Amino acid sequence: MRCTSVVWSAIVLMSALSPAGAAQSAGAAASGARFAQSPQYPLLPRALEIDLALSAAPRHLRDDATVWVLDKSGYAIARKGGNGFTCVVSRRAGDLFPVCWDAEGTRSLLPLDFEDAQLRLSGKSGSEIEAIVMERFKSGQYHAPSRAGIAYMLSPIRYRIDEHGGVTRTTSNPHLMFYGPNLTDTDIGGVRGAFVFINRVGPDGMMIVPVGQKEREAIVSDAQSLIAQLEQAIGYQPSR
Repeated sequence: MRCTSVVWSAIVLMSALSPAGAAQSAGAAASGARFAQSPQYPLLPRALEIDLALSAAPRHLRDDATVWVLDKSGYAIARKGGNGFTCVVSRRAGDLFPVCWDAEGTRSLLPLDFEDAQLRLSGKSGSEIEAIVMERFKSGQYHAPSRAGIAYMLSPIRYRIDEHGGVTRTTSNPHLMFYGPNLTDTDIGGVRGAFVFINRVGPDGMMIVPVGQKEREAIVSDAQSLIAQLEQAIGYQPSR
């Protein structure tokens, strides 16, 4: 993949916030702003997005991790860290979730989030972007991770936002992700939902290792305030 610094400096995005359609909060409705002219991609309050991004990482990595946020000028560094880890709130294809990459993931896979946003600004649809990503891996413009490594998704937070701004809470069990380019469940003896499994087969495939039940309960408990703030910001209304 092209050098990460080149990718970052090349990305100039116009962003905004506004859930529309079925799910709206008073604050979000008042803002009326949208990223890429779509209610599918909300722009979060900066402090909230920083906290949300860092919630993906274990506590001992948070203080010195780099954090990227999506603001009105696009994805930008909110805080430069020094431990090689980079935390961000991904928004690819309408899924909103925090993830924290190690140095290898920062180099090879994090730029996909930024370029996804750039393509969306140019008017590409989700299916067009997926095809472009696949083609770029085939052409060598994108590269799978070149060594073993880890990405953290320890936050219990994941939401699906449709093109009308409707918000759905989706299952997000806190887990670790180890790079597994082109591996299958057969290769590793994996079964979805078990001790380890492959999330998707491809150059950006991951071996998913869920945390234990005790750890999950503690994480979910600690995240309640953050969840409440996020749901207010994106206009999530649980079904009654």
